[in-house]
Amino acid sequence: MKLKNSVLLLVLPLMFACSKQVPDNQLQVINLKESDDILPISSFASKVDYLELKVSEAKLSIGEVEAVKIIDDHLVVLNRMSGKSSFWRFTKNGEFVIELVGDKTPKIKNPYDIISYKNGFAVLADNGIHTISLNGKYEQHLVRAKAPGTKFFFANGIFHVVNESSLGQPVLVFPEKDNKSTAINLSEKVQRMTYAEVETVGKDAIHFYSVLNDTMFAFENGKNTPRYILNSDDLPTFAQLCDSIGDKNDTETLRYLRENEHVIVRNYLESDQHVFLTYWVGSNSTTAIFNKKDGSVRYFGHGINDIDGGVWDKVLCISNKDELYIPITAGKVGGHKISNKKEKHFAELQSKIAASGNPVIMRCKLR
Repeated sequence: MKLKNSVLLLVLPLMFACSKQVPDNQLQVINLKESDDILPISSFASKVDYLELKVSEAKLSIGEVEAVKIIDDHLVVLNRMSGKSSFWRFTKNGEFVIELVGDKTPKIKNPYDIISYKNGFAVLADNGIHTISLNGKYEQHLVRAKAPGTKFFFANGIFHVVNESSLGQPVLVFPEKDNKSTAINLSEKVQRMTYAEVETVGKDAIHFYSVLNDTMFAFENGKNTPRYILNSDDLPTFAQLCDSIGDKNDTETLRYLRENEHVIVRNYLESDQHVFLTYWVGSNSTTAIFNKKDGSVRYFGHGINDIDGGVWDKVLCISNKDELYIPITAGKVGGHKISNKKEKHFAELQSKIAASGNPVIMRCKLR
């Protein structure tokens, strides 16, 4: 499918159509403002601790951690190494259990997302939706359709894939064991420019975000209801910019998207109490932490770990306990110069990781 056609299908103003589905008082607006403030994390976090991922004990090497998910009592990490992605399962204490998806599951092509499903897991991949056991044994190719999206959830006997290519639908739905339906695959170049995400908020409440709608939806009673809508006063959003592409070919379209400044959310996380957003305003990154209780938003460009003098890095997950999960490589732990000399905790961590060579996940408790 031509890139131009892919983008044109994505960009019509879906958010306005969706926002009419519920009364205005149910929609909250989150303004995306640029900030280059350097903020001590103690201003929004009460404590930090560290979970060591014990891969050296299993005689394994880990690459770039692209995603972290908490599924029931399992910690699942999307690991990318040598151009290949795989899902690894750890205990809640960081012990390596098994590679769930990777070289051992050649039938699963380029995995994107993994969720709890019956007595095991379901995996969304380039070639549809597959099931595996808790121990990573391949079970079944449930849905053979190529779904245009990289995040999904399961509800009411149906798989819902956050949709980044078709007009008028924030998700595409696929019944279990759907071996007939097909969906156009989104161009990989455009797909890598979108950052959809699915979160479980509270007890069995599913929220999801699509960059091409500028909206966070709640899946309620079988319907997708807008809950939070994003707004930027200074620059167009990614979706709005795409709407002005016109009749450009593939090369011109990519150049246009890269050369015109816009706002794009690259990381959406949500818990029962907070919405955590990292987005780019032009070439500058800003983080916004939205407090659901009082509607306040805290903006900053860079975080400084003044709690223990350690590292602040990219946040990949938020737990139902309002803890941010931040993977940190062994190299970054060892190479960091401690800013808080009075705090000894991070220095102790450096000595421990120097011996093991393991990466860690910093857990940061939001206030």
